[in-house]
Amino acid sequence: MKKLLLLFVLSIAFNTVAQESVLLRANYKKGDTYLVNLDQSQSMGAQGGVDMKMTMSMEVTEASDEKITTSSNIKSINMNMLQGGNVMTYDSSTKEEDLDEMGKMMSQQFKPMMQAKIISTLTSRGKILETKVDPSNPMMDQFTKQTKGVTYPEEKVSVGSSWEDEVNEQGMTVKTVYKVSKIAAGKVYIDVSGTLSGMGTGDVKGNLIVNADSGVQETLNLVMNMNAGGMEMKITTKSTTTKQ
Repeated sequence: MKKLLLLFVLSIAFNTVAQESVLLRANYKKGDTYLVNLDQSQSMGAQGGVDMKMTMSMEVTEASDEKITTSSNIKSINMNMLQGGNVMTYDSSTKEEDLDEMGKMMSQQFKPMMQAKIISTLTSRGKILETKVDPSNPMMDQFTKQTKGVTYPEEKVSVGSSWEDEVNEQGMTVKTVYKVSKIAAGKVYIDVSGTLSGMGTGDVKGNLIVNADSGVQETLNLVMNMNAGGMEMKITTKSTTTKQ
């Protein structure tokens, strides 16, 4: 009886450990749709800053073992900017006739962004292979260059697992370390840290939560502190992704 009890206890312990090992993959299905809410603030001290809230819709248009293709577009933009002592605001939900002159000018810049589609191709590990904007738009092109996903490791992860990623874009190198802090209730909790070098120097800290089944990054919180040419800058990014 004692041996059977011991085997039972060992079996439960083994299964518990096994469940804490997760293979992170983007298990998207064709036709899946998601709503992405992005909240980003950029502070430059006395020189001002920008607060922007954006809502995007994303549809999976192709999903296979080789690649995944998504089509995204911006649904709404709300922005407040402080520059040179002047406050500028824009809300895409405001009717054109109700905007002030500055708002109308900003509307002309943002409208093409909201009419464009972002076509992204990625692997099941989340590595972005290509991003296109249709029709092409300078502001949207800049926005997509600043957006990067998380490339998942080849092997399964468990609590304590870590991996690194490096991105070079626009004269800036960002080296990022991801470390699994917890796996619970079908979620993988990951701590993020990193360094910036090149045209600017600084660090990145934050965390993200990944759905273990779908591989979707459900929440992301990042703080980037950067010094570029003597200018101190702090960029805070928060995003949530919800399946519709």
